[in-house]
Amino acid sequence: MTDDFIYSLIRPEKSEVERLWADNKKAKQLLGWEPNYGQREGFTKGLYETINWFVNSNFTKQYKNKLYNI
Repeated sequence: MTDDFIYSLIRPEKSEVERLWADNKKAKQLLGWEPNYGQREGFTKGLYETINWFVNSNFTKQYKNKLYNI
């Protein structure tokens, strides 16, 4: 991806999220779900797994990375 492409994306005004706060309590309460990974080490592991999935998956043939949906 080139810098020209990155800067050519048009986003609606006030559409960017500055900070995200997450809490797993509701998912645990309703679904019994708990994350497999935690903390910085878990974030890094999950990020690498996501990247590997995109690189090695047939999904990338269908993924429209130049399309911004609102």
